Amino acid sequence: MTFALFATNAFFSQDLSCNALSSFHPSQTVKSTSASRIELLSHLYPGSPHRDNWENENHKSMHALLACMSNDDCTENQTSIVILSPSHFIIAICEDCEKSGEDIWAMSVLGSLREMGYTTFFAPYNEALVRVYSQFPDLVKIIIMNGDKAYSCFDDPRCIKGPENPLGIPLWKILSFAYWPVSEHPLGNSWTLSPEKYSWLDNVYLGYSIERTCLKTPITPTSELPPFPLSLVGGMLNDTEYESSVPTPIVNLGLMQQEDFFRELGLSRVLIGIGLPALSPTPYDALCMGVPFINPILIWDREDPENRDKWLAQHEVLKYESPPYVYNVKRDDAEGLWAAVRAALDNPIERYIVPEMTMESLKSRMAFVVEKDWRKDAEVVLDERRSSGNDEGSWVEGLGYFKRSM
Repeated sequence: MTFALFATNAFFSQDLSCNALSSFHPSQTVKSTSASRIELLSHLYPGSPHRDNWENENHKSMHALLACMSNDDCTENQTSIVILSPSHFIIAICEDCEKSGEDIWAMSVLGSLREMGYTTFFAPYNEALVRVYSQFPDLVKIIIMNGDKAYSCFDDPRCIKGPENPLGIPLWKILSFAYWPVSEHPLGNSWTLSPEKYSWLDNVYLGYSIERTCLKTPITPTSELPPFPLSLVGGMLNDTEYESSVPTPIVNLGLMQQEDFFRELGLSRVLIGIGLPALSPTPYDALCMGVPFINPILIWDREDPENRDKWLAQHEVLKYESPPYVYNVKRDDAEGLWAAVRAALDNPIERYIVPEMTMESLKSRMAFVVEKDWRKDAEVVLDERRSSGNDEGSWVEGLGYFKRSM
């Protein structure tokens, strides 16, 4: 019987507008003009089918967008642009790259945008961001950035819209991409996207979905799972500068490809958390593969031990789930651990995807975020700050200009 133990350069040099395309070969017929446009685009943004990187993806997106606008046959949402700045999105399109929880979140968000037909561009640094934004300012719905990049853009007159740069990026179009429960935006929590429902924050719950990836791997029927003897299996890698080894009883499979990881996970009877990493996607993967999760409770109120709001767990969100899917076990409770293991063995589960983590649920939230009137909300924030007397300093002065120039 197997148990899983998981610790667990230039952007666009061409500044080509649709107006320029419309005037290309004006003496030709509409049909031949359209063909000429497509031929021109194939030279400007040829792409490279053997490269899997952000520049190539941008070329493909630019080619498709300009072609559809030229031919007046754009699909739903294709003329709505979302710019993606965090490096996690670039890792998301790299098939051979090792992926962290942040990268998995980015991969899911990117997938939802593409499934809904939005045009996406990658811009890992602010110079590239400004360049692509300046080509389609009215088509860009939102820009997703890391929190530090959002602040650096806000402080950079070459990036943010302001007195020195009236064609810059309006602050209200920028949303921060924050995996951890923090606020990382000059306008506050309401412009900070989160992968989980952090009940103590007013961040925007965007979430993610592992559904598309998980469903690629068939689950193993309980009757076909490996029998006794008991074995503990993990996928661990020492990425520190210190020598370390895995305890002898644990079978370490090391770094695995995604398909191998899901297959090994699906052969397990239960996933046992060991305290870290926090908020890992692996428990969601396990549940989707029909494997229950034992969630360690690290801190709790001794006088109110069953109050989950007062628990600090390895997975803070799944602590609100219950058996037979999630078993919450307090730290150092060996008897409780083995009771949870036995209960998991006696009550096998089918695939389980937390309702908020289906792809349809994510797409619904993603569409709301993209289409929301962020400018209107930003005006309210600015008015509240002014009415509270917070009208000093360049920070608020910048917001003031942002309000006047919107």
